[in-house]
Amino acid sequence: MQALENLPLSVLDWVALVWFLFCWLGYSRYANTHEKSLMTVMARWRDRWAMAMLKRDNRIMDSQVIMGLSGVVTFFCSTSLFITAGLFAAIAASEEIVALLNQLSFVIKTEVSVVELKLALMIVIFIYAFFKFAWSMMQHSYSAVILASVSNDDAEKSEQDEAVAKLMSRLSTLGAQHFNDGVRSYYYALSVISWFIHPLVFILVISWVILVLYRRDFYSKMVKHLRKTIGE
Repeated sequence: MQALENLPLSVLDWVALVWFLFCWLGYSRYANTHEKSLMTVMARWRDRWAMAMLKRDNRIMDSQVIMGLSGVVTFFCSTSLFITAGLFAAIAASEEIVALLNQLSFVIKTEVSVVELKLALMIVIFIYAFFKFAWSMMQHSYSAVILASVSNDDAEKSEQDEAVAKLMSRLSTLGAQHFNDGVRSYYYALSVISWFIHPLVFILVISWVILVLYRRDFYSKMVKHLRKTIGE
């Protein structure tokens, strides 16, 4: 607490930081649970995928879908590690960064401790993203195991197979949810860059980011087509 009190942050900086955390945590919860969000609509499509999978004797296509999803998540997972390492290197060069920022006329004057705090916030965001991507990758791999556990023999198909197929759908949906949380973290981390300019700019940018995410999750053309085709 003493270290935080010694930081030369203005009241506006603290307001911007609180607003950022509120937007991040609040919107993530809202978008992941709302019945008309992209996440919820895709959960219904995954249920349809699971039921269609039961009718196929050859499930190579289904396994390839899961492998494709895992591949994208793996890319973001490793990228998050590289970015985090780069930000740690940036902290080591914080004095040079401060000297550069203080030469820019459109950037508010700053100090080393403040720059280190902002870089540390970005590190926390990308570490959070890494954990989200890693957990998403594991959930997709678990859904592949569940896919393989469903029998190909029509005589053995039962209500239990339908329950297993729905479980695969739920695990895939959970993996997608954590993947989306990780991708949103990239949006939030990029918005932190605007904090180096001015806290008011930071507040405006994070608000704009939330509006962009909201439109894409609820009112984009893709969401409208997905809802219409699924019968909503």
